[in-house]
Amino acid sequence: MKTNDSKLWEELYAAAVLETDPAKIADRIREAQDAIRQQWQALSDTPRANDRERRRVEDAMQTLNMIQQIELRASA
Repeated sequence: MKTNDSKLWEELYAAAVLETDPAKIADRIREAQDAIRQQWQALSDTPRANDRERRRVEDAMQTLNMIQQIELRASA
């Protein structure tokens, strides 16, 4: 069962990945990264947290970081 926090980070992550407006993408990425960090903290506080969920969170953060780097290069 997914928690509300899990659903929130997933929704914000999807919004960031799918954003096509260059004026909005940086904010969407930051919002998603903040939510992912909160989810990571929640997983860290749970000793028996699902390893698969941890991996999904890590992968999402890596993807956002990659998009952020691409956007920085494109705007330079």
